[in-house]
Amino acid sequence: MIADIHGNMPALDAILADLERVQPDRVVIAGDFVNAGPQSHAAVARASRLGFAAISGNHDTWLASLAQGRHLPEGWETPWWTPVRRATTELTADDLRWLDRLPFSLSIDVPGAEPALIVHGSPRNARQGMGRRVDDHLLAFELEGVKERTIIGAHIHYPHERWLGDQHIVVIGAVGCPFNGDINAQYGLFTWREGAWRFEHRSIPYDHEPLYDAWRASGYLDDGSLASELMLLEHQTARTQYVPFWEWATKHGLPLTRENAARFRKQRN
Repeated sequence: MIADIHGNMPALDAILADLERVQPDRVVIAGDFVNAGPQSHAAVARASRLGFAAISGNHDTWLASLAQGRHLPEGWETPWWTPVRRATTELTADDLRWLDRLPFSLSIDVPGAEPALIVHGSPRNARQGMGRRVDDHLLAFELEGVKERTIIGAHIHYPHERWLGDQHIVVIGAVGCPFNGDINAQYGLFTWREGAWRFEHRSIPYDHEPLYDAWRASGYLDDGSLASELMLLEHQTARTQYVPFWEWATKHGLPLTRENAARFRKQRN
């Protein structure tokens, strides 16, 4: 299972090359093809031709809505929204139709193995992850009504594995923009063995310079957008930057400036 490509074609190419070596029986893409990287259209165009089963992620539904002029945020034309705005303008009508047709979740039934439920965030909400910060009570709520014993998710951009009762929850790492301190492209390999799905986290090195070149060549940095710089920094550090700073500044009533971003990084470190 691969997920969270986020407009990063060099990372996707590295994963596809590794899949050629591994030769899995089946591949599923668990959403977030777009945004947070400079190649959203290319990612959708490539993924839509691969023929793999796929579901949508929260960024896919969000950008599809924005691209159609729905729910535009305040200040949409300002530099803070430059990376998201440019990502929406990349998407073609064919891209949007393909994204709109993706299901929310998918139950994978492999002969000789138990079914596994594939989600982006959780079985209830694509924006709700199933990572280490989610306590057992909330996770039990998110899994309520799920019949499958194995639930595989993405969204949080780092691998995580746990059990809740007799249910096995696995979250895979991100292809395009990991948040676990490892800048490699990452995905999950699953093998049915001894009556259970066994998870292997795979981390694939790749040359990041073409990605950084794409950030510069695609105009994401042309207007001095701090948001674009923070997203690029996420790729360079494999650590979340954009949302934590935004939430911190909003909480303290501070403008989204470089000076405040530097203050935030100093406090955070």
